[in-house]
Amino acid sequence: MMNNSNLTSLSVLEAGEECNGTCNGTAVPTDNSSVHYLNGYSLQDLIFFLAICLICSFGLLGNGKVIWLLGFRMKRNPFTTFILNLAVADFAVLACLFTLSIFSIPGTFTNVFFDLLIWQFLWICFYLTHSISQVLLAAISIDRCVSVLFPIWHRCHRPPHLSTTVCAVTWLVSLPFATYFTIHLTSQFSTPLRIVYLYIATCFLCLPLMAISSLILFIKVCFKSKKNQRRRLIKTILIALLFFLIFAFPLSVVQFIDIFGIEPMHYYHLVDYSVTGASLNSSVNPLIYFLVGRKKKSQSRETMKAILQRVFKEEEEIMESAV
Repeated sequence: MMNNSNLTSLSVLEAGEECNGTCNGTAVPTDNSSVHYLNGYSLQDLIFFLAICLICSFGLLGNGKVIWLLGFRMKRNPFTTFILNLAVADFAVLACLFTLSIFSIPGTFTNVFFDLLIWQFLWICFYLTHSISQVLLAAISIDRCVSVLFPIWHRCHRPPHLSTTVCAVTWLVSLPFATYFTIHLTSQFSTPLRIVYLYIATCFLCLPLMAISSLILFIKVCFKSKKNQRRRLIKTILIALLFFLIFAFPLSVVQFIDIFGIEPMHYYHLVDYSVTGASLNSSVNPLIYFLVGRKKKSQSRETMKAILQRVFKEEEEIMESAV
């Protein structure tokens, strides 16, 4: 789609700026293809930007609903604390991608320096929040695996505030990085490459944990789990992990390839897929909760609150039985 971009700050969404050599998209394309262009952008590029905006819009609504219900309308337990923080991280990822997509549409740039500063800052926020989302998903998968492998310990001896502590530490650890990269941005006026390395390292560190957890949960849900509630919760986490591997991991692969200086034109379809996958991965979790939690044979419409309560009912029953 955009075969001439520089991936130092990801990507395809920057390609409109970097392929055309200007922030307002006024340059004339140098190729002789028959694709229609608008201010230096192909029609295919514009459709891609609008598609990302559409995906992010649905994801923002879904994650916003989950944040509202879990944060203010439902009793929280250690597991839903993880889910609430994951929804917040995904919401932030989608907000960054949505804004970057809007900035990529011709005519939205007004002041070159100010817009470029916002552009780079949004990429910093995107990388950090997406990394937090990966860490939280890895923590969720480990927590479920411990509950499967050591059910008695998990039920009776698990520290009651462990989930809150893990989530707080995850967010707090990101603050020094956010501060450092923001200071670097204002002084150097470019996205520091170190944040790309940090993002890749986080993904490749979490990937083995998620892979092992997925295997254990798969065995659990297929062969050993007999309770419907337990199967429902494990299925939810297993599907979320699977979607991460399909949608989110290619983004790290693209960044890893770019470190070696390979021209994006050789794999630009993967670049487009990685950006689309990142938006889908952060948007899909509320849909997973809905599909897994709803009653299949029920003819009446259920509220999202009732569905979330059904999905996470297992944890509440475990906590009550442990008291």
